[in-house]
Amino acid sequence: MEMVGKRDPHLYDYEVGVDDDGILQGVKITVYADCGSSPNDNDINFTARSTDNAYYCPNWHVIPVSVKTNTPPSTFTRAPGSVPGIFVIEAVMEHVAKALNMDPTEFRRRNLYKKGQVTPTGTTLDYYSLPSVFDNLVASADIKHRMAQAQAYNKANRWKKKGLSVVPMKYGVCWSGMNFNVILSVFNGDGTVSIAHGGIDSGQGINIKAIQVCAHELGISVDKVCVKPTSSLPNANSSVTGASVTSELNCLAVIKCCEQLKKRMAPVRKTMVEPYTWENLVKKCYDEGVDLTARYYVVGQTDGAFNYFSYGVTCSEVTLDVLTGENHIDRVDILFDCGDSMNPDIDIGQIEGAFVMGIGYHLLEKTKYDPVTGENLTNGTWEYKPPTTKDIPIDFRIELLKDAPNPLGVLRSKVVGEPPLCMSCSVLFAAKHAVEAAREEIGKDMYFQLGSPGTVDVLQTHCLVDPTQFVLRD
Repeated sequence: MEMVGKRDPHLYDYEVGVDDDGILQGVKITVYADCGSSPNDNDINFTARSTDNAYYCPNWHVIPVSVKTNTPPSTFTRAPGSVPGIFVIEAVMEHVAKALNMDPTEFRRRNLYKKGQVTPTGTTLDYYSLPSVFDNLVASADIKHRMAQAQAYNKANRWKKKGLSVVPMKYGVCWSGMNFNVILSVFNGDGTVSIAHGGIDSGQGINIKAIQVCAHELGISVDKVCVKPTSSLPNANSSVTGASVTSELNCLAVIKCCEQLKKRMAPVRKTMVEPYTWENLVKKCYDEGVDLTARYYVVGQTDGAFNYFSYGVTCSEVTLDVLTGENHIDRVDILFDCGDSMNPDIDIGQIEGAFVMGIGYHLLEKTKYDPVTGENLTNGTWEYKPPTTKDIPIDFRIELLKDAPNPLGVLRSKVVGEPPLCMSCSVLFAAKHAVEAAREEIGKDMYFQLGSPGTVDVLQTHCLVDPTQFVLRD
């Protein structure tokens, strides 16, 4: 932990202009990314491209700056650049809403992109579902009623406060530079199929999806298909497993392999009398010298900045102990546009894992360095606290958007590995709203800056607790 860096720390300066109706007119943000002692995995480009998140503004000016420090080199971590990029604009939206004395949820809703508008990267939002996702989540999560309940709770409790926050997300998906080599072989005898793809299954379920896609394309049972370990021989020149696109691009290559095999097997198939079995077809193809191995090298290509966008909206509810800063996440509602999910169980699991990882990033995992030597002072679990079982939301509700096929994705699906992590900042803003309720009670309800992570000591300090407040009520 002392040698290896983590996600780039970021610092932001910003100026924002809005009109009398609370509509963004201009946003200027300077982004400073701490690359550590070497810019090995500089994520500043991803940060700059994601800073607009879900909001339209006619005038964007994002200035990315990379800096060198005496700390270990930073490295790409799940959703590099996108997590801090989306966090900063959400922090900006919170700040402006506070200055306008406007409900943050309403302020966000007013400034969402509309279909057909163009993003700062030049992408036209032709296939765009976020406003309906936002409204559906607000309705299904009963946001207005729960806001009223939280206000009533805060009035009745001096040292415990609740906060809610709704955060939308637009996540750009880019295939460019991602190439994968896939080999698919059918075996004479029992008709089993083996796949060697160019990705690494790191828990995201790529092997299961590849098996399902192969079985679907060939019209056979998943029991007939297996995945072999990735190797540099059959899968030469495959890209890094990352950018959330590894599963879908390898599945695309599997589809292309299956198409090759079906084309070769079709003439033999026509000579067979119904009914026939897959095993008989494979044997006859083998007897007639048909090549039963197919290879495809998929080269990811992007026309513009992104191939498509994933959308989602999250509502988080947090209860905060004003005296200690200890908090727990009462409930999280997520509505995510996954297109036509290849495997809803896997995709929901990915949403859960990504979001909980973000809980650590925004509430728990603070890295501290010696200001003189740059030594990591949080080099063990005694000082560094990743999320555990008690940090998971007590009530965790995840739903995939229904009837939302993605015409630009593989089998009409969308990526899911990284985008939900970007919405996890909602837990930090919910905790901040709880702090605001505590400050309001002592007449100090003015804007304050809350960076990430909002650890218990930071949250407790912002509550401005003073011994003179410890009085008994009648």
